[in-house]
Amino acid sequence: MIHSALEFLTFELNDYIRLRIGESDQRRVYLSSVASETGGIMIPEKSLGLSLINIEEERFHKDQISTKISMAGKVEKINPEIKLNLYILITANFQNQPGGESSTDYIEGLKQLSYVISFFQSKNVFTSDNSPSLASFDLNLRKLVVELYSYSFEQLYNFWSVVGAKYMPSVLYKVRILTIQENAVQGSDIPIEKIRLQHNHKS
Repeated sequence: MIHSALEFLTFELNDYIRLRIGESDQRRVYLSSVASETGGIMIPEKSLGLSLINIEEERFHKDQISTKISMAGKVEKINPEIKLNLYILITANFQNQPGGESSTDYIEGLKQLSYVISFFQSKNVFTSDNSPSLASFDLNLRKLVVELYSYSFEQLYNFWSVVGAKYMPSVLYKVRILTIQENAVQGSDIPIEKIRLQHNHKS
């Protein structure tokens, strides 16, 4: 489901940017890691990379109910669903073009990032109603909410240090809430329908 959500957002971003730049078949956004183990950039040149950098459990909305009544009338115990927040980094790789004008590449990368910010500003909630293609990626995807996430210079430095690559213009988003529920029954029993109270009377 995680891959489906990110593939969907990559698809939506590509559609929007194609409309903005007027190129019907140009792909500008790739679902990709930022860098390889050796520090090489994995994002294709002159494009944007959408990368998953963290997965977080959403505990505030966590459901504690773990039982339900089955079609057969039995009480079934199921582990509560897990709700996830995904942190995605969108990076512009427009800086290492041999034989080109570096300032022009840099400006173009900033322009592409501006398209990303404009897109999520205009549409940050995705459902099957406003995005019919959502179900084609995963029928279990019901709603995605995308929020701009700000992080400090220290966090920024630490992230790129861990990645092992030089900093490139990028923007970070938080995608919530992705719900995962594996309907594995942990146990079942006959429901209690009546409670009988017994009173002992002393004479």
